[in-house]
Amino acid sequence: MKRILKSVIVPATFVFFFVWVLSACSAEKGGIKQPADYKKALTAINPDFMITPDEAYEWHLHKDKGGPTYSGNASWQSYMSLIEKKLKKYGVVDITKNKWTYKRWYTSDWPDDSNWTLVSDGQPVKVAHYGAYSGSTGPQGITSNMVLYTPKTPMASLKGKIVVFRTAPHPKPPLDEKYKKWFTLNDYEYRHQDKDFPPLFTQIPPSQSVSYDVWWQLRQTVMVYKVLRKSQAAGGVVVFNMGYDRLSGLYSFPVLPQYNAPNLYVDRVAGAKLIKDAKAGKKATIKLLAKVEPTETYQLIGYLPGRHYGTPQDEQILLTTHTDGPAALQDNGALGLLGIVGYFSHIPQSERPRTLMLYLDNRHYMPGMEKAFAKQDYFTKNPAAKKSIVALVATEHLGQIEFREVDDKYEPTGKLEISFLWSRNNQMLIDKAIKAVQDNNWPRVMVQSVERPGKHGGPQGIWYGLGKIALAWDLPGYGTMGAQGAYWATTARIDTFNKEHFVTDVAAMSQLTGELMLADFK
Repeated sequence: MKRILKSVIVPATFVFFFVWVLSACSAEKGGIKQPADYKKALTAINPDFMITPDEAYEWHLHKDKGGPTYSGNASWQSYMSLIEKKLKKYGVVDITKNKWTYKRWYTSDWPDDSNWTLVSDGQPVKVAHYGAYSGSTGPQGITSNMVLYTPKTPMASLKGKIVVFRTAPHPKPPLDEKYKKWFTLNDYEYRHQDKDFPPLFTQIPPSQSVSYDVWWQLRQTVMVYKVLRKSQAAGGVVVFNMGYDRLSGLYSFPVLPQYNAPNLYVDRVAGAKLIKDAKAGKKATIKLLAKVEPTETYQLIGYLPGRHYGTPQDEQILLTTHTDGPAALQDNGALGLLGIVGYFSHIPQSERPRTLMLYLDNRHYMPGMEKAFAKQDYFTKNPAAKKSIVALVATEHLGQIEFREVDDKYEPTGKLEISFLWSRNNQMLIDKAIKAVQDNNWPRVMVQSVERPGKHGGPQGIWYGLGKIALAWDLPGYGTMGAQGAYWATTARIDTFNKEHFVTDVAAMSQLTGELMLADFK
């Protein structure tokens, strides 16, 4: 060997290659991991690049410790600090905080009900939660006669009164198209674990899953808001057709602009006497003690650079979600995106064909929501930032489990919550979505493309969440979320989190992000 080395001059590059080949062969025999195939890892998940279930749990535990993460509050600030710290660790650069100040309304959150109480005809009534941004009564509360609202009630008769509302029951079949689109399971392109879904376009009772019933009832708070404002009522009480355990902590949604007609939420058991008293015109006292304070908040923007970052050739995939919400998993889409960025941080910048641009929005649970703060939005202020964006990925409501209510017993069903994976109307994108579901064995997920009929010829429902930006901006893209029956309420904490399911969500969406990195959009 020494004679050969002395007599033969071998180029250094050849020596390196020869040694690498020998090492690789030896490694294969010894079971040692091979050097990463980065191109393959873009579209076939490398488990070594993924976050672990325990790591995902630690992220969520940090988020959950502070309780609800309403935009700008202390819990939200802690959550955003964690996200920013991890993003920097993963190589995200040029982080920008698009800041502004808004008037944040708040009161005590369940189980602390000391700031929201109700007395009807001299008897205390158990209150499950409050109407967010509905004003404040002062320490003595508001006392007035009650009146039971019906659609035929004259507005003038409500002025100065405490108005009692009952959520309307679901319509009886045959169901109209609007109801089916919003409140039933719609058609699809593909379903994984196909037998484990309710029938299409059919009412789903709360005894099977609460996911559609809670959405049906919660949306009726918009009507409550309109009636209370128009009638100049003193305040209101909404009687939901839910048991106390399901209703407790339920946060108002859509979140409406701030108004001054304090209202409270009660369950059907407490509401039975209240309705009787309202029909008789009995007096009631509502107390809702709330504060309003200027609060700084921000959208977080950042970039995981691709190979052309900082040049005119750079193309970007927008990763987006909202960062504010009442439950541990309502706004955990940012942790999903963190998992995606963490995955691609293992791939060298030179091997990342496109840049990942993060756009973490803060307006979903602010008064009036995104529309009310359109002027403050990052892209409104920086329209040129859209020019390099060629695709989109959105994540919300990840790692969730399904709940049901049988009589007044509220409990998990033992199943994962149904998830939706939305794709733009492009067969290549849809095929890639189906492949990602199959490759990662993503349970109880429906692939949908809302722009065309599904495999049975029916409509494919609504694209919810920030992912629908793909429709508004006409971008190739994907969005996912769980149906989130339990996760409208502050009571849904870390004990409702399935860490393995979360990692599966992240793996599938990472694979689709890689597909968008390689896709030819021309």
